[in-house]
Amino acid sequence: MTSLKSLAKFFPILQWLPSYQKHSFAGDLSASLIVAILLIPQSIAYALLAGLPPQAGIYASILPLVVYAFFASSMVQSVGPMAINAIMTATALAPLAATGSSQYIALAASLALLSGVFLTLLGLFKLGFITQLLSHPVINGFSSGAAILIVLGQIAPLLGVSIQGEHVGQLLLQLMLAIPAMQPFGLVCLGLLWLAGGPLAKRLQHFSHGPLLSKISPLLLMLVITATVYFLNIQTKLIGAFSAGLPRLFWPQLNQTNLAQLWLPAITIGLAGFLQSITIAQSLALKTKRSIDSNQELIGLGAANIAAAASGGFPVSGGFSRTAVNAASGANTPLAGVMTAVWIALAAHWLSDYLALLPLPLLAATIILVALRLIDFDFFLKSWRYDSSDGAAFICTAIAVLALGAMLGIVAGVGLSLLLFLYRSSQPHIAVVGRIAGTEHYRNIRRFTTQTSDHIVAVRIDESLYFGNIAKVQTELIDILNKASNTQHLLLIMSAVNSIDFSAMQAISLLQENLRARHIKIHLAEIKGPVMDHLRRSEILENLDGEVFLSAHLAMQTLSGINEDFSI
Repeated sequence: MTSLKSLAKFFPILQWLPSYQKHSFAGDLSASLIVAILLIPQSIAYALLAGLPPQAGIYASILPLVVYAFFASSMVQSVGPMAINAIMTATALAPLAATGSSQYIALAASLALLSGVFLTLLGLFKLGFITQLLSHPVINGFSSGAAILIVLGQIAPLLGVSIQGEHVGQLLLQLMLAIPAMQPFGLVCLGLLWLAGGPLAKRLQHFSHGPLLSKISPLLLMLVITATVYFLNIQTKLIGAFSAGLPRLFWPQLNQTNLAQLWLPAITIGLAGFLQSITIAQSLALKTKRSIDSNQELIGLGAANIAAAASGGFPVSGGFSRTAVNAASGANTPLAGVMTAVWIALAAHWLSDYLALLPLPLLAATIILVALRLIDFDFFLKSWRYDSSDGAAFICTAIAVLALGAMLGIVAGVGLSLLLFLYRSSQPHIAVVGRIAGTEHYRNIRRFTTQTSDHIVAVRIDESLYFGNIAKVQTELIDILNKASNTQHLLLIMSAVNSIDFSAMQAISLLQENLRARHIKIHLAEIKGPVMDHLRRSEILENLDGEVFLSAHLAMQTLSGINEDFSI
């Protein structure tokens, strides 16, 4: 029994499958059909966006869904090809091989393999916290910047012109030169799909079966447009014949050269994909009062990417819109994903000749509408109003993606997140505090009316102390003491200090040595247990001229030499 429980932690399917209820099947079945209907044209479009043949998108939508179901802690996450993964794949592979060549296809599978191995190792070693290096403003800034790149990159197939470029400047320049040759068919598709997915979908909600019709109305419109193009012989580019069917399993061959070229793109794609996945998974889990294990999700997404590599696909992740549709359509368990994979496999086997008739401008319009939903200006405005530095992180990351490309853009985002964290932690909040009359509470003297002592300065430090901020703390403490010439005792209240590194500990000892000439003693109060454990292993307590107190109130009473109130 114990071994089974341990195995179930690694394979969550062993937890929910034995207790699977019949009433869950109907929801899983309906969700699988709707998601498969949406995913088939999307997967083809994303494969083309990644520079791969259409069948690569189909292959990336079958086995990864099945494998993910075994490892997933999320009950409704839907994995598969995504627009951001696709453009990052294209960006990473474009300098290495000719787009669509056999070498390019092999490198895409190798990229998925490395990304999957990286994510799996993070999960196995419980290193999910590393993914928190990217703040939400940086994540949204990256998504918005990448979405703009996707939109610009899809204007060429939308308008039936030929432009190429990795950065926004290149794309805009070539687009302006290609305007005279553009064809209006793609714009018509874009307008009709927008109507089907927006105003029409809202109107359909008021009718019986309206929610279902609103979800599939864009696909029904795609079928109508495709049939119209075929029967009226409208001149436009089509996907063309491709061989889909069931994927053939193989193991991507990695050599030292490929490993050196792909390891960094694999890590960045893996991180970007996981952050998309975990965000939507946690959001939906909160709504259903379920929990998500981030380390298990790393393993699940890693296994899905390895499966994509073994079946000739490219990197996959959980998708915002697709997962939301999966949940809204009634999905109860990952079995919905398995059934989705079955429908896609059947479609690939029986309908590939019909899928070949899909017009390229129509697929480009589909990608553009999906990408436009990723541009989150509302988040930018909210983050800017809350904290201008967060808003600046959003806009700087978006600009980095547009100027440097998606791959270097996310690297810049990671660096920006770390710099922002270091800046904030290096500027700790330090408050001189006094007693609220008639209580044992001590608050900032600038915000409250308080009682203080003329020979005791009580300071609350609201940040852990480490080498990056201790110089700032020392400077502020000296400034505070210079303004209080009668000070005999400096009380450091450590209630908000969760850690003190060796550099900070030495700095406090040095500060005491400097203050000794001014006959000022340093006292400590409200030290947390783990912090005290470290201090006891050092010499700081021996170097202090003062004492360590359990509470700020006890310290102030003792140092004031009175039992009740103290006054200025």
